[in-house]
Amino acid sequence: MPARDSQSPVSPHITEVFHQASHDGRQLVEGLLRQQSESLDWIDDLRNLQAKFLNQSPQQAQRDCSAGCPACCMTAQVDATPIEAIAVSEYLKAYLDADALFAVKNRLTRVTKLRIAQQNAQAPQRPLACGMLGTDGKCMVYPVRPVICSGVFSLNQNECFKAEREANAGDFSQSIPLDKFALQATGGISGSLQRVLVEHGLDGNLYELSSAVLVALQVPDCLTHYLNQEDIFKNAICTDPHSPPRKRIVPAPKFLNRRVPRPA
Repeated sequence: MPARDSQSPVSPHITEVFHQASHDGRQLVEGLLRQQSESLDWIDDLRNLQAKFLNQSPQQAQRDCSAGCPACCMTAQVDATPIEAIAVSEYLKAYLDADALFAVKNRLTRVTKLRIAQQNAQAPQRPLACGMLGTDGKCMVYPVRPVICSGVFSLNQNECFKAEREANAGDFSQSIPLDKFALQATGGISGSLQRVLVEHGLDGNLYELSSAVLVALQVPDCLTHYLNQEDIFKNAICTDPHSPPRKRIVPAPKFLNRRVPRPA
């Protein structure tokens, strides 16, 4: 979800928040890997770390989000790491009966096919509701929603409703004023999560949430396969192919590493 607020520059204080969140996020993710934690534990720990920063935001009182408002879920494409998609799939398997889970899989399939059609200019460029949005307008996986979902706060709900009416597919309106403190902290945590996964040889790319959850639901014991460095998400929609296995990293030519003798 490329949520940005371009109305004013980022202050040095907010930049410090980003770096601190990145530092703390790195330590947390390294620990989760060492402990071989379950996917739901990953989300709980990431969410607890995130909450410490969100509660410190000087813009907290200005947030205009309310329970049951699905504007973001209707307009913004949600990007998630594989570990977040796996956690959502595990949550769905644990809390839905067979019929409800079957219905969710069908919905995710429809949303994914339509998203691909939009990318190929074969379908109207209108906003798509997130596959995790229930018929009651509430998130079905709220306790385990991706970090980006729990870290974006609008300061003007009317602008959100306007975006819901006017946005194109996957858009996040630049006119929506956002809690910058929360956004920078969330970006720091999400970025460190991706970097540490990649450093450990794991897939740290970003994927469109509905397509990634659909893939994870179809792989038994998905977390184990993922931690074994299997390419689980090759059939999901990759929105940010910044590292293997989606993007091949070409090493620098060897001659650049060759030491040139200095003249006497």
